[in-house]
Amino acid sequence: MKRIAVAIFFLLPGVLAIGATSAAGVAPRAVTPPTQPYLMSFHTCAPGAADCNNPANHIVQLAQSADGASWSMVPGWQSYKGSVPDVFRRGNTLYVISTSGLTKVDMTTGSTTTSSVTLSEGTFVDPSLAQLSDGRLILFFLPGIPGQDPAQCAAGEASCVRQIRSAVEVPGSDGTRFTVDAGARITETITGGAFSDPDIFFNGTEWVLYVSRGPSVHAYASASLQGSYAFRGVVSNNLGGVPAGLRLNDGTIATYVHTSLGGSTEIRRATSATGTSSIGGFVTALTGQSLGLGAHAESPGLALNVPGIDCSSCSTSSTTPTATTTAPSTSSGAVRIGASCSKAGATATSGKTKVVCKKSGKKLVWAKR
Repeated sequence: MKRIAVAIFFLLPGVLAIGATSAAGVAPRAVTPPTQPYLMSFHTCAPGAADCNNPANHIVQLAQSADGASWSMVPGWQSYKGSVPDVFRRGNTLYVISTSGLTKVDMTTGSTTTSSVTLSEGTFVDPSLAQLSDGRLILFFLPGIPGQDPAQCAAGEASCVRQIRSAVEVPGSDGTRFTVDAGARITETITGGAFSDPDIFFNGTEWVLYVSRGPSVHAYASASLQGSYAFRGVVSNNLGGVPAGLRLNDGTIATYVHTSLGGSTEIRRATSATGTSSIGGFVTALTGQSLGLGAHAESPGLALNVPGIDCSSCSTSSTTPTATTTAPSTSSGAVRIGASCSKAGATATSGKTKVVCKKSGKKLVWAKR
């Protein structure tokens, strides 16, 4: 499988110089808001493009599914230039982030807006979104390196250090500005190949952070969303890379990868108990041909189509500090009553029950409101 996902920074440094401030692309004016429980962002190749490995020829797509296995396009969606997208729903807004910026969809009217995305420092590629216990978005990313593919060592280097970082939404910015967290979520010394395409999700017990190692996927995990992630194992061994994970409504974990097959690329899927153990085989979940989108469907990003946690600290007047949380995000399902939480007063859902983070004895736990 050819490396695709982060080549935009190496091949098109001008785009990623903006991509760290991530300039917005041209988005559709309105779509039919998706109603099915699972959402997938992915990119395809622009019609007539001669080089589909060039991220300048990638376009962002949005699909929905009733079961996570069969997918259809969101009605009215109009693709636009962008690569390596991710999707996340908070409240009445759907966020689709990619190298070309942020598209927001109003889940009542279907109207869309586009904007750029900025970090407090540095540049980013390969974005993946989750949510803190107070409702703010958190962005996981591979830091950009001007003039170089950030996923690999520079020419002549026998080894190099690569990191996955995170950044927290600035209150009032509605997903357009992020403050980079101190430290790294993963730090690895690599001696060859690629280290890229992080994807964050909650598996019901701990946070899992996937990293693509070319056509393979490595899993790391942490009890804390903003903590240090420890290596858990190889999930896909040369069976597909550029991964995404999602906790399904039955509690199982669906792992998605993209795999090259001759002149085409498709998105494949497998399920497991935790999403961190070795998977022996994947089955086709989505192809570009099945949706009338050409021979390439790549770089899946997954989310549950549920409102998630109310953002009590998203106003411009908020001065709430960055919170570390063990609670799941929108893309990983509802919280569990009695499970630990980290910010008193934070709200969420447990099934159809509204819950709040309250003190019980000497610790904070999720309880019925």
